[in-house]
Amino acid sequence: MIPIMSESERTGSSVSFRLWRDRNFLSLMCGTLFSVIGDGSYFIVLGWFVLSVTGSEFALGTTLTFASIPRIVFMLLGGAVADRIDRKLVLVTSLLFRAVILGCFVAELFGMHEKPALWLIDMMAVFFGTIDAFYYPANSSVVPVAVPSWVLDRANSLVQTVQQMSTVLGPLLAAGLLWMHGYPSMFGTIAVIFAVSSVILSFLRLRIGEQVLAQRQQNESSSIWKDIVEGIRFVLTVRILILVMVVTLGINLLFMGPINIGIPIFVKSMGWSGSTYGGYESGFGIGTVVGGVLVSVLRGFRGKFLWLGALGAMMGIAMAGIGFVHVSWGGIVLMGIMGVAVSVVDIPFITYIQTIVPPDKLGRTMSLLTMMSVGLVPVSYAASSFVLQQHQISTQGLLLGCGIAVAVLFGALYLFRDFRQVESHPLWNVKTNEGMGNVTG
Repeated sequence: MIPIMSESERTGSSVSFRLWRDRNFLSLMCGTLFSVIGDGSYFIVLGWFVLSVTGSEFALGTTLTFASIPRIVFMLLGGAVADRIDRKLVLVTSLLFRAVILGCFVAELFGMHEKPALWLIDMMAVFFGTIDAFYYPANSSVVPVAVPSWVLDRANSLVQTVQQMSTVLGPLLAAGLLWMHGYPSMFGTIAVIFAVSSVILSFLRLRIGEQVLAQRQQNESSSIWKDIVEGIRFVLTVRILILVMVVTLGINLLFMGPINIGIPIFVKSMGWSGSTYGGYESGFGIGTVVGGVLVSVLRGFRGKFLWLGALGAMMGIAMAGIGFVHVSWGGIVLMGIMGVAVSVVDIPFITYIQTIVPPDKLGRTMSLLTMMSVGLVPVSYAASSFVLQQHQISTQGLLLGCGIAVAVLFGALYLFRDFRQVESHPLWNVKTNEGMGNVTG
């Protein structure tokens, strides 16, 4: 059974509540840790594996595109499912399916002497993308129903920081696995990590209010497509949500392809090893951890949201210069700067959305946001790989142009009154006052 919050729980003494002593919250943290470690190492090992097997930049772009398309197709459905059923069930099942798929792929690698056909790799990418369409909406909306509302800010900062710590450990694990040169054992190790995450999250118990429970029961008796339309209509009534999603769409078009395709190709063109590539990704992860700590220290950037546009522009500037730094440590430093900027932009806005959106619509809202974040990713992957394959532009030129465009896009936020007045939302002010009145340890 899912526990329902009583009035005393909602309004009682939050001073006695300690996140670090709450087993429920610790289950969420540890499960998140293993999940993101698996994610971080999987995509790095997969990218290097495709390049090693095919030697083709275009093949790498194709595989990443196949992984992204199902996310777009099924993401809204995944958000509606997250609002209808237990989000823990979605998370546990998704992670278990990931482990099973990787286990089957490992068996195929043994049978094909570690050189499978490209279509088989792409099929695995499609399966992962489909699972992600259900996993990410549930994952991005689970914190508000895992902890009391008065500790949401701190819980989000801690969970996001753990996720960013995992992006350090994931690339480090990938670097160690790539050093082994045995792809079955690499993918097998990652499968075990996903399975462990699934087991840990099975101990999670979610808190859910009476209003959300009633809405969920109502949703179960209605069409799921009606729920999706209702979620879209809600988002279209909140202008700041529209602005955030449009900017997210543009940023991911300019960022994901050039970074995920351009960086491994750049590292390989410099004659560096896969471990160096893992070092670049670890630098990014370390930066995201530093950024997460900074967000926590500054209370989620409350009162300082106008800084976010400038910090996002800093990410674009670092991206523009990374292809012109021909010493590995210099590139790692720039990746770290990008990581800091990503955290200090992402975490505050995630907390903001979770605060102003009703809980019964949060899954669908987060699925729309996630769809915006991956919406043009296939186009970004395909365009980046095509441009590089046809030698129309160098990797350095691609990173330079897209980095400048990212900086300009973040700078353009200041032209919109909705961004300049983002912290004037009444629900944000109410929750801010509640958080100040209920101090937790």
